[in-house]
Amino acid sequence: MLFDTKIEHRTEPKRPIPEMLKEYQELLESTGRPGVKRLLGWLQSDMGNGTLNFLQAPASTRFHNSFPGGLLEHTLNVYHWMMALFSYQLRQDYQEAQLNDEDAATANSMIESVKIVALLHDLCKVGFYKEEWVNKKVLSENGSKQDKGGRFDWVEVQQYRVTDTHKFGHGAASIEIAERFLGIDGMTDAEKYAIRYHMGDFTNERETGDIYNRYPLATLLHMAELGATYLDERECDDSGDIFWANLSAYARTVRKKPKDGNEQGGNNDGQTTEST
Repeated sequence: MLFDTKIEHRTEPKRPIPEMLKEYQELLESTGRPGVKRLLGWLQSDMGNGTLNFLQAPASTRFHNSFPGGLLEHTLNVYHWMMALFSYQLRQDYQEAQLNDEDAATANSMIESVKIVALLHDLCKVGFYKEEWVNKKVLSENGSKQDKGGRFDWVEVQQYRVTDTHKFGHGAASIEIAERFLGIDGMTDAEKYAIRYHMGDFTNERETGDIYNRYPLATLLHMAELGATYLDERECDDSGDIFWANLSAYARTVRKKPKDGNEQGGNNDGQTTEST
């Protein structure tokens, strides 16, 4: 649920990978950009060096969608968020008015740009992750081994490791990869800026703010990235809830003094303490 503070980790996407791939292919091919078919072929190919291709890769090592097909699912989530945000903005701009031919052409061009930036923004994660198996200490009352932390067993678990071979950085690498297939002029300036700044990069706040003001496409992509990552794909443990629950068990509850000044609040020791 939306406001739950504990979300279990998923180990697979919500839809089958072939079904998601079909949607991704149809969307990308519908842009009509030269080179997309070669790009689609590369995305499914052997990346070499043991790294994972677009269909096998997670969206992150452990933060969100860290399972096979996670990157593909995340990419489509970003696209659907972007389309929802774009549709909302379009209604605001035209206030339900009938679009003339020129406005309709502009809207269709923007939809094409939405597809391009959403579907290509994380190309940098292709050939970026490796799957590995490591021994992890798992505490258990019936564990076969024991140390100062208690009884435990060593369990072999799967995890992902980053192998950054392109060194371009996040958004910049996605642009570089896309240009190898679409050509140097295969994307507009707005599309390139949107992909470059989709993570926010507020270490340089003025520069990023200038880009978001100048190119609404970049703002929409960043907002879609947040929605996909922290709403569609979020997961979290209950450590914060446990902390505050334990704190509340020890904390003194104090009620405000009424106007007549007679009522007192109680603490957890059964004593009454006047509010200050």
